[in-house]
Parts: sequence; C-alpha cells; structure tokens
Amino acid sequence: MYFHYPTLFKILRLSFSRQHFSLRHACLLFVFLIPFLALRTFVWLIRLLDHIFFPGFRKQSLPAPVYIIGNPRSGTTFTHRLMALDRQFSYLKLYQTIFPSVICYKFFGAAGKIDRMFGSPAAKLLNWISGKGFKGWKTIHQTGPEKAESDEMFFVYAMLSPLLGLLFPYLKDLDEATFVDLMPHKERRKLMSYYRDCLQRHMYATGSDKILLQKVALIAGRLQSVYELLPDIRIVHLVRHPYESIPSLVSMFDAAWKALAPHARKDARANRELTDLICRYYSYLYEFKKILPENQFIEVRYEDLVSDPHGTICGIYQALGMELSHGYEEILEKETSKARQYKSRHHYSLESFGLDKDTIYRNLRTIFEAYGFKP
Repeated sequence: MYFHYPTLFKILRLSFSRQHFSLRHACLLFVFLIPFLALRTFVWLIRLLDHIFFPGFRKQSLPAPVYIIGNPRSGTTFTHRLMALDRQFSYLKLYQTIFPSVICYKFFGAAGKIDRMFGSPAAKLLNWISGKGFKGWKTIHQTGPEKAESDEMFFVYAMLSPLLGLLFPYLKDLDEATFVDLMPHKERRKLMSYYRDCLQRHMYATGSDKILLQKVALIAGRLQSVYELLPDIRIVHLVRHPYESIPSLVSMFDAAWKALAPHARKDARANRELTDLICRYYSYLYEFKKILPENQFIEVRYEDLVSDPHGTICGIYQALGMELSHGYEEILEKETSKARQYKSRHHYSLESFGLDKDTIYRNLRTIFEAYGFKP
C-alpha cells in the first residue's frame, strides 16, 4: 500500500506550528492518527494474504470503466446511486473502501448472510453507529457501510486526499494531497499502481464480467493520473453553478471543523483555502475535458439532472454507447419519481461562511462565460 510520508510529516509540522497550534486539535490529531495507522497496518497485512489465497486478482482487467465526476455537491452522488441500481455495474460500498481486500470482501459477505439469518442485529448496530458518526452530514450527504461511495478512502490511506482537510485544515499547504498530478512521475506511477491494485481486487471479488462504476467528486487534482492508468475511461462530468456548489461543500467541511478544529473557523481562513482549491478544480476539469475523445465524455448540467433525472440518466447511456440492462428502466422510473418529490430544505450562502461572490467570479470568469453562469 502506497504511503506518502512527506504529507504525514507536513501535517505534523503544521499542526504544531505557532500559527496553527491548538491543544484540543493536537490531542485529536493523535486520537485520529493512532487508530488510523493501526487500521491501515491491519488492511496492509490482510492484503498480503490476498496474494496467497486469491492471486487471480492480479490478472483482473478493468475495461472501459465509467467515472462520474464533478466538483463536490454537483449531483455526482445522486447520479452514481441511480446508475448503481443497474446490475451490469459493480460499484464500491463504503465498507469496501475501508477494507480493500478480497479476503475482507469474502468475510463480510459471509458474515452478512449469517447476520440476516438472525434478523440483522449487527447491520442495525453498524447503521446506528454510522448515523451517529455522520450525524453532522445527515441532511447534506447520507452515507453508511452499505451505501455506494467514492474510492476516496484509497487515497486517504495513501495520505494523498483533499479529505485530509477535514481534520487538518491546511489545504493551501497540502500540495501533493490536493494535486497528485503535480507530483513527480515516479511517485505518481507508484500511487497509480496501488490504485489499480485496489480496483482489481474489487472487480475480482464482486464480478469480473461487470463494468466498474465510480463516483469521485474530488478527482480533479489526480484526473490526469487516473486517465493515464485507464485510457479507455468513460467520464460523466456534472457541472453546477459555483455559487451553489461551493457553499454546499464548505458546509460539509465546516460541520467537521466545528467539532474537530474550531480554531480554523475563527477568521474563515480554512473556508477561503477550500474555496480556492475548488476554483482550481473547476478550471482544471474544464481544461482537461478538451483532451478527451467525444465518445468517452459527456457533460451534464446539474439543473437538467434535477428537473429530469430519468431523461438525464438515459441520455448518459446513449452518449456512452451503452444500453440499460433488463429491468433497470422500470427501477429507474420508480426511483426518479421519488427524487422528483424531494425538496432540499437546505440553502447555503457564501456570505455565511465569510466568502464573497466577486472573488469567486474573478477566479472563475472563464468558467462563468463558458457555461453561461450568472455572476
């Protein structure tokens, strides 16, 4: 398992620097790091056993995977979970991103069957724990052990994910974690080898004849690396107005910072750094799409997805040259009918997080003009 030690050392240095030090946060840092490193070591050991008991995973191919991407809070999760209902796809569940090992997949699969024989007490307990752990995100992003999720945990294990900013609000200084594509080629190659290894194990354990379906909202900073690894990748790019997506994302991080790093919220520094990063992601995705073949890329506007989810999903299939599997269209119609009845109760403003529209517009003027967004 790849591990980027420079990011770990940088996090420790920044956490204990005069500028960022907080006794509460310093204590939480070790409360996080010790279990995290212990969990990572356990997963590393179990993955070694995969080579003995399931060596066939190393020959698993990854043909033409479908990646649903976009800046966070742009409808990627909704699109992903609708398409995941189609049985031709294999997708990652939250627990699978935490335990990326064939042995773990087999163990949890067998344990789940036994648990269901007794009324699913373990599953109910896990869902309760998950509900408490993600309580602050309940109305923002619902998740749980069995929910379809992104593969971001693979990169958290490598210490190269923007999600590290949830506990370590120094995004401006975490260059490698936020922009893998800017790392030296040798290091990127090692990281992508580990990433391919994780995907191969997943497909080997869940269905080698299926199509890998991914949702990664924080992929922008490593998209070039992923494309080099998976050159036949098919991309669905969700686009939403920055004035809507950015405060919604900041609200997610702010919920974590409120409990884990309250000192980062005092002058909105962390909010501004996160906003600057997402602005860079907007621009990076816009430029990157220019190099992709048309048959490997489709762009979807968030407002189209919300107003007509059924038609939008069908349009995605058509653009990518795919057919809906047997029985899926009926399921899709049922689920999208439910979605049309849903109305979000949450509206976030930039001003409430110490941000302003003018700064975002100046940073993203090209994006505003390209997509016809109102400033």
